[in-house]
Amino acid sequence: MAALVALCGLVVALTTAPVLADGAAAQRTWHADQARVPDARAAGRSGDGVLVAVLDTWVDATHPDFESRVVTGADCSSGSCRTGTAPPDPCTHGTHVAGTVASSSYGVAPAARVLPVKVLRYEPPGPLADEGSCTGTTSSVAAGIRYAVQKGARVINLSLGTSVPGLSSATSITSAVDEAARAGAVVVFAAGNSSVPLSDSYGGNALIVAATGPSGRLASYSQRGLGVTLAAPGGEPAPGSGCTTSRCVTSLFPSNKYAVAAGTSMAAPHVSGIAALLFGQNPDRTRADVVQRLRSTARDVPGGGAGDGLVDARAALAGTAVRPASEPPPATAAPDPVPAASDPPARADGGTPRADDATTGAAPPADPVQPGELPADDGAAVEVAPQDPAAVPPTTTAVADAPDDGLPPGPPAVAVALVLAAALSTTLTGLRSSPRERRQDQDR
Repeated sequence: MAALVALCGLVVALTTAPVLADGAAAQRTWHADQARVPDARAAGRSGDGVLVAVLDTWVDATHPDFESRVVTGADCSSGSCRTGTAPPDPCTHGTHVAGTVASSSYGVAPAARVLPVKVLRYEPPGPLADEGSCTGTTSSVAAGIRYAVQKGARVINLSLGTSVPGLSSATSITSAVDEAARAGAVVVFAAGNSSVPLSDSYGGNALIVAATGPSGRLASYSQRGLGVTLAAPGGEPAPGSGCTTSRCVTSLFPSNKYAVAAGTSMAAPHVSGIAALLFGQNPDRTRADVVQRLRSTARDVPGGGAGDGLVDARAALAGTAVRPASEPPPATAAPDPVPAASDPPARADGGTPRADDATTGAAPPADPVQPGELPADDGAAVEVAPQDPAAVPPTTTAVADAPDDGLPPGPPAVAVALVLAAALSTTLTGLRSSPRERRQDQDR
C-alpha cells in the first residue's frame, strides 16, 4: 500500500496492530513522558471544549481513535476556503499531526476537538519527476489561518516547512498570524528540519518549535537558534535503524492505522496540545497567559539552541515557572518504551519504496529498517500498535525488516519502508493495520 506523506519527509513501513476504539486509555510513550503530559492530565485535564485547528493535509476523521472529535473543516488548498470534508488523497501527514494533538490514545489533549483545514494538496508527478508531492501556497495558508480564527480555534498548528515555499517570509502569513494573535489564538509552527540556525520569522506572534530526541537534546535534523521559541519531543531515528517506537513519535495514520514519525512536524503538535490543556483548564485564559506559561515553565535543553527550552506540561498547568521567559510573550493585540498490549493483529500491509523526503517504517518488529535520510524540514512517522501502560513487557517477536521496540509478540508482518514524497522532512517508521476495537475507561 503506497502512501504519500506531505510536509516533513516520512518513511513508512506497514505491519499489523490492534486498533483502539472509543474510550481507549491514554498510551504511555517516551515523548509524552518527556513533555510531562501524563502528570498534567492527572487531575482530569484533557482539553475538553477546546478547538484546535490543524492546517495541514486532509485528516482521516473516521479513525476510531479520534472518537468523532474531528469537526467539519475546510479545504483551503486553492487559496480560498470551502467548508466541508476534504477528500482523501495520497498525502497522509495531517492525520499523524492531528493525532498527536488530540487522539484518545496518543493525543496530548485527548478531549480537544480538531478543526481540519487542508492547505496542502497532492500534485501528481510531472514529466521530470517519478513521484508526486504534497505542496501548498502562502495564500492557502493565510486563508486557512483566517478560516480557523473565524471558526473559533483557540490553537492553530502548522507543521508545514518547505512544502510551502516562502512560508516564513511572506507578509501575508505574518499578517494572518498577527490577526490570529489579536483574536486570542495561539499559533504554533514547526521550526523545520534543516539542522541550521533559524532566524526569527512569522512576525514574532507565533511559537516556533524545534524537536528533541529521547535524550532530551535537540534532534540532529532540527533547526535551532534565533527564532526558535520552544522545543518539544520530535524523535531521533537511530543511524541505520530508522524510526522505532522508542525513538520516534507514535500517533495515528489513515485507514485505522498507527505510525511512528520523527521531525519538528511531530514536535509542534505537542506544544499545541499543551496549549489546549491550558485553555481547557481555564477557558478564561488569555493567549498571553498561555504563551507565558509555556515559555516560563520550559526546561533547559542541553547544548542550547532551543529558545526557552523543552516544553513541560506539568509545570505549565501548575504555573510553576522555571524562569522568566527570555522575551515577553507577544501582546494579544499584536526512556524506554512501555510495551504494547498483546492484542492479536488482523492483517499486514506492504508498501513500495518511494524516493522523496519522508520515511515511515513498520511498527514493533525486531530487525532495524534502513531509513531514508531526513529531508530538510520537519518530521518522521511510523505506525505502531497502541501501548497499554499496565501491560507486562512481553517477549518481542522479530518481524522482517522491523525495529525491536519491546512491543508485544504477534504474527509476523511485512515491514516495508516507503519514502513519501513531500517537500517537508518527516520520517515515518512502522505502520500497523488495526482492525480491532476495545474499550477502556479513560481518565478525563
